[in-house]
Amino acid sequence: MGELIQPSLPFSITLRTKLALSTATILVIACLLLGWLFIQQQVRSAAESLVQSGTLLAQHLAGIGRFSIVAGDTYRLNQLIHEVLAVSPVAYVAVVSSSGEIQAGFGKQEWQQQFSAQSVGQRRFPVTKLVQSRRPNADMHEPLVSGIWLADDGPTLRSTIEFTLGELFTLMGGSELPIFYDMLVQVPHHSHATVWDPALQLTLEERLDTPESPTSLQPIAPSFVQVGLSTSNLQHALRRLLWKAVLLTLSTLTGGVCIIVLLARRITVPLQGLTSAAAKLADGETVPTVAIHTRDEIGALTHVFNTMASALQSREHELRELTHTLEERVDARTQELAEANAKLREIDRHKTVFVSTASHELRTPLTSMKVHLANLHDGIDGAVTDEQRRSLSRVEANLLRLQTLIDELLDLSQIEIGQISLRLEPVALGNVIAKTVEELHPFTFERNVRIVISLPSDLPLVSADPGKLRQILLNLLHNAVKFTPVDTIVDLAVERISADEIRISVRDVGPGIAPEDVDRIFQPFYRAPTAHKKTKGAGLGLAIAKSLVELHHGRLRVETEPDRGSCFSFTLHSVTSARPATAEIIAPSHQIA
Repeated sequence: MGELIQPSLPFSITLRTKLALSTATILVIACLLLGWLFIQQQVRSAAESLVQSGTLLAQHLAGIGRFSIVAGDTYRLNQLIHEVLAVSPVAYVAVVSSSGEIQAGFGKQEWQQQFSAQSVGQRRFPVTKLVQSRRPNADMHEPLVSGIWLADDGPTLRSTIEFTLGELFTLMGGSELPIFYDMLVQVPHHSHATVWDPALQLTLEERLDTPESPTSLQPIAPSFVQVGLSTSNLQHALRRLLWKAVLLTLSTLTGGVCIIVLLARRITVPLQGLTSAAAKLADGETVPTVAIHTRDEIGALTHVFNTMASALQSREHELRELTHTLEERVDARTQELAEANAKLREIDRHKTVFVSTASHELRTPLTSMKVHLANLHDGIDGAVTDEQRRSLSRVEANLLRLQTLIDELLDLSQIEIGQISLRLEPVALGNVIAKTVEELHPFTFERNVRIVISLPSDLPLVSADPGKLRQILLNLLHNAVKFTPVDTIVDLAVERISADEIRISVRDVGPGIAPEDVDRIFQPFYRAPTAHKKTKGAGLGLAIAKSLVELHHGRLRVETEPDRGSCFSFTLHSVTSARPATAEIIAPSHQIA
C-alpha cells in the first residue's frame, strides 16, 4: 500500500479552531450589533423621557407664571423658578423676552455665573441666543429642544441631543460629560385655567379710555421660558447600561465559544479517529473497526469507512494470495520460456552451422562443375554446336547465381556465429569504389544503367577492411541497379560530414519502400512487396551489408519514399589527412548520357 501523503503547509488550522473562530466571530458581530441597537434604543428612550419631563416643567412654569410675567410680578416669578430649580435634574430656569432680555432666571453651580448682569438693569442669557438661532420666527407654538455643551469658554450648541459613539466610550471610562438639554417654551397668550377670575381678566383685557389709545387692544409681546436639564443622572444610568451590555456580550461570547468547542470536539474526535485509521489502512496495516458514537452524518461516515476498510482488507488478502501463486506461475513460465529460448538458440546455432557446412560442401562440386562447363564451352572435350553453346551459357549463368547465393549464405552464417573478423587498414575509398563498379559492369551493361560517382577533392584514407568494404558497396550497388528501371542512373556520392567522418550514399530511382517495410528490409530473406516478381535475389544482400557496416562501428540508414526511389547511406572514419581525389563517371560507353 502506498504511503499516505499529507500536504505540508506553512500554517494550518484545525477544524476545531476554525469552528471556534468562525462561531466567535459571528457571536461577536451579532452581540455588538444587537448591543449597539439596544443601547441606542435605551439612550434614545432615556433622553426622550428626560426631555419630556423638562418640557412639562417648562410648560407648567409658562402656564402658572403667565400672569406674573404679564403683570411684571418678579417676586412671584422668582418663587416659581426656585420651585422648578428644586427638581433634581434642573440646572437652570430663565424667563426671557423676545429680545433676549432675562426677566427672571437662576442656575445651579456652574450655570449661576451665566446669569450675571452685563449692564445696569439688563441681563442676557447666552443660551437663549444659541437656541433661538435654530428657529428665527418669534412665534413658537411647539417646544424647542436643544442640546447644550457647557465648555470652559461658555455654552455651545450641539447638533443633536443623542450621545455619539465616542461619548459613550468616554462614559464607560468613568468621565462625566457637560451635556445639558434646553427646553424653550413660549408663554401662552391665554391662560389654560379652567376657572377664570373676571376681575383679573377684565384688568388684563380692558381697553384704555384715553384719546391717545388705539382703537383696538395692542398684542402683548411674547415671552419664553427656558429650562435646562442636566444629563448627569442619565449618564450614570447609561454607564451602568453600557457595562451591563459589555458583560452580557462577554458572557454570551464565552458561553457560545464553550458550546462550539464542545460541539467541535464532538465532530473532530471521530474524524481524528477516522484519519488515524485511514493512515494505518494506507500503510497496509490491519485496521480494527472504528467505534460509532453518534447517529448523525459522522456516524454514517464511520459506518461507510468500516465497510470500505473491511472490503479493502479482504481484497488485499485475496490479492496477496493471488500474487503469491502468480509469482510461482510466472517463475515456472519464465523457466519454460528460458528453456524454449535455449532450445531455439541451439536450433538456430545448428541451422547456422548446417548452412555454413553446406555452403562449404557445395562449393567443391560447384567449382568442379564450373571447370567442366568451361572445358565444354571452350571445346576441349569436343566441338559444340551453337545451340549447345547457348545452353552452356544459360547453365553458366545459373551456376554463377548459385555460387552468389552460396557465398551470401556462408557470409551470413559466419556473421551470425561470430566467426567473421575485420582486418582494418587505411583504404583509398576511390580505388575500392572503382573496382566495385568495374566488377558490376556486366550487370549494369545488361540493364543499361549508369552509375554516377561523386567524390570530393579532399577525400582522405578511411579505416576499413578492403574486402568487407567492397562487399558492402557491391551489395548496395547491386540492389540499386536491380530495382532501378532500365535506361536510368544510380548515384554513388561520397562526402565529408566532419573532420574524421566520411559518408557514402547510394541513391536509386526505383519503386521505393513503404514506411511499414523500412525496418524489415534488413532482415534476412525478406523481400519488400514493391519488388517485382521477376526480380531475382534471396533477400540477403541488405542484411549482410547492415551487419558488415555495424562491424565497422557504423549504421546503415535508408531514406525512401514510395515511387520516388531510395537512398542507402553509411559512414566510415578517416585515418589520414585529406588528399586530392577526382570525381569520375564509370559507365558503358554506349549508355545514355
